[in-house]
Amino acid sequence: MDNELSAYIQGLIPARDELLTRMEQSAEEKAIPILDLETSQLLRVLLRQLNPKKILEVGAAIGYSAIVMAQSCSAKIVTIERDRERAEEALENIQEAGLQDRIELLVGDAFDILPTLYDSFDVVFLDAAKGQYPRFLELVLPLLRASGTLFSDNVFFHGLVAGPEQVKHKMRTIVARLREYNQMLAIDSRLETAFVPIGDGLAVSVKKG
Repeated sequence: MDNELSAYIQGLIPARDELLTRMEQSAEEKAIPILDLETSQLLRVLLRQLNPKKILEVGAAIGYSAIVMAQSCSAKIVTIERDRERAEEALENIQEAGLQDRIELLVGDAFDILPTLYDSFDVVFLDAAKGQYPRFLELVLPLLRASGTLFSDNVFFHGLVAGPEQVKHKMRTIVARLREYNQMLAIDSRLETAFVPIGDGLAVSVKKG
């Protein structure tokens, strides 16, 4: 998205509470990737409309997106984070928000944890290792109920997925995997997907009944 337009949209987003504002500042200082403001606001609106009862998040980081989602609906949220230091910070933030009864934080590798889950979720929010998105898809889809919604963040990866074939070597694998993932979403007969050019790209997929 054009930087000027993005700045304009951000200026229209209502102020967040003190905790979220502090988390935004901390994440910027520590270079921790969290949900960008435009995507956060879209997620708030969509969750109010969907009114899910159970949400699964893959990639908690410091708990920012889990708190945003919990503030937007009455759902119980299960969120997974493999980095123990970030998970500890996430737990502190969740407790400060008073949401520990609604947000369950599971610490460990999502590839180990996801196969142990048996609940059916109304919403899945995918915001973990971008190069692993294709593998995550086959693990989270069985956990998503019919007519449930899958949100996949950062699917445009700084615009590189739509750019020239040649990208920096260290990003080449991630870009290739995201292109593969986006194509999987587009052609999967189990899903109906729209790609939204907001933030770093958000894919919204509905699981067909």
